[in-house]
Amino acid sequence: MTMLRQTKDSAFICLACILLTLSSCLTSKKLDKFVAAQYSNELPKPGKKKKAEIEVTSLISSGNSQISTTVHKTDKFLPLLVYWKYDHRQSCSLNPSIAVTNFSNAINSLATKGLIEKLNNRKLELTVEQAPSTFSLVAKENMIWLVYAFSWAKIYIEPDMKDLIVAYKLVGSDTGVKTGKITVKNTDKNKGLRFFQSWKSATSEYLAEYNASFTSMTKTFVSQLTNEL
Repeated sequence: MTMLRQTKDSAFICLACILLTLSSCLTSKKLDKFVAAQYSNELPKPGKKKKAEIEVTSLISSGNSQISTTVHKTDKFLPLLVYWKYDHRQSCSLNPSIAVTNFSNAINSLATKGLIEKLNNRKLELTVEQAPSTFSLVAKENMIWLVYAFSWAKIYIEPDMKDLIVAYKLVGSDTGVKTGKITVKNTDKNKGLRFFQSWKSATSEYLAEYNASFTSMTKTFVSQLTNEL
């Protein structure tokens, strides 16, 4: 009986080590390298379309050229006699300049005729104060021993839930200065990996959706701004 228990314990420990080893296949360095490749290893550049009346600045821009910075975090590690739970994540912070450039390009493309008419040759200064710029690859792994060892995992992408916050200042020679701040709600939700979907495929899809989301958020911003001016 003692030998059987020792064999059982050894097998459990071995399987647990395998589980944790598989968890570490995706490293922070690998994720940063892959994310950089999605942006052709350079920060997005301002588009050619630029409205002379609109100037975009930011409080969140980064001074470095690194595309992203990823940190591995362990949320929970619960080793019990017959049950192991290991929750961890690769938390990837994109360079804030990506969000600012995405917004700037979108605002210059989506500025409506109605908005331009309301400016009436006055200068519109926009300052990005907050924007979503982080996502996490989250893995919740479990293993239980019931004669044999059984393991399962839930893996998903958790987006940054920050809203888009932009302050505006409308400067005119005769009308004085009008200021305000607009918040556009972030509607992103967790996205689970499909069956047999790789983390690379899921990350690539997320980044494409992340970049495109600035178009929809900027449409909402332009609509609210036009109503306020």
